[in-house]
Amino acid sequence: MNIVNLIEKYWEDMHVAVTTQNPGKILQNFAPNATYKFRPAAGMMDVVLEEMATSCLGYKDTLVGKYNIERIDELADGSWISVITADVGKPFFTTSFFKFKNDKIVELIEYYGDF
Repeated sequence: MNIVNLIEKYWEDMHVAVTTQNPGKILQNFAPNATYKFRPAAGMMDVVLEEMATSCLGYKDTLVGKYNIERIDELADGSWISVITADVGKPFFTTSFFKFKNDKIVELIEYYGDF
């Protein structure tokens, strides 16, 4: 599968996981020893993947309806960036930096914000 399709699949699986309350749908996109980091206002945080997947389920009211993948681009270091926005529920954006190996995410760094 090409990288753009993998990123689109990740976001679709995220949406399905949240609406069906199934964190395994998110986790199936990650390699066994993948790392996940996100940057809230307080600074960069390492998070256990299972905790991230479970915490995402709490955004059911935010992730209902349609979100938009605004862009997916390859960066100079071989990683990929996606930017999504949503104006349903509570409007937000997410900028995600992905690294892949064997069609699985091995590293994901995300920045979130509200509109």
